[in-house]
Order: sequence, then structure tokens, then C-alpha cells
Amino acid sequence: MQTKWLERAQRIQAIAQAGLAFSKDVYDRERFEELMRLSQEMMADYSQTEIELITDL
Repeated sequence: MQTKWLERAQRIQAIAQAGLAFSKDVYDRERFEELMRLSQEMMADYSQTEIELITDL
């Protein structure tokens, strides 16, 4: 069973991925990129893993 923080980070990441895949607006893409970074930071912090390893997943 996954912990709630990981489920939430994965949901944020999924929203960001969908937004980046379908958004054409520059400002919206910037927001989705920020959501992606936020989810990666959450995963890195809570798993005590370097962010570079998280971003390569």
C-alpha cells in the first residue's frame, strides 16, 4: 500500500503530463512544468532520493 504523499505526488505528476501533452498556450505549459517540478520535489524529499534520479523516471 502506497502512502498518501506518494499517491498525491503521482496525481500531480499525471495532471502535469496531461497538461503538457495537450496544452499549446505558453503560460499554461509553464504552469504544468511547475506542477511537474513540484511533484518531483515531493517524491525526492519524501523518498530521500536525489531529484536527478526522480526526473529520469
